[in-house]
Amino acid sequence: MTGRSSLSRLALPSLLRRLPERKGQPPKIDYRYPCLQLEDISPPSLRAGILTLAHTLDFVDEQPTRLTISGGLSLVLAESVARGQPEAFIMGREFAIIREDGSTHLALPPAWGQKLLDRGWTTIHPLVRYLAGALPPQSLILYAPRDDDECKVVWRVLQATYWFARGEIGGQPLPDSAW
Repeated sequence: MTGRSSLSRLALPSLLRRLPERKGQPPKIDYRYPCLQLEDISPPSLRAGILTLAHTLDFVDEQPTRLTISGGLSLVLAESVARGQPEAFIMGREFAIIREDGSTHLALPPAWGQKLLDRGWTTIHPLVRYLAGALPPQSLILYAPRDDDECKVVWRVLQATYWFARGEIGGQPLPDSAW
């Protein structure tokens, strides 16, 4: 079984089940790098809350992103547990970048990402369309949370992204991970 077919067959984790629909129209994203969200920006307190929650994830360090994104903070998985497929990472062991606008650049298996697209929580990263083959098609932008309820959804998505990068969910290895 190839990595691509395994990615499309990954069972949806419980964190991504029963997601509510995101209310309202999707925010506009600047199609110029670094492709920041142009409206519905998170208040600084919500972004800080997401970063605080991210610090509760085991083996995760927060670092300035290696990409040239002003104010972007990467969630970086320790090498000892970074056993996910290469597609789970943005650069090196960065599995999510929480950007200054409150949105998050992340990668998920296509079936997981499709659930988020269908519910209105994400968009495909604009550069994927222009750099086909250079960026994995599962590179997504998770919209910035506008309130506490949306922060709860963002937190669920970040946890799913974390487990994808670890190559496991609940102690069960994901297909084609390095376990």
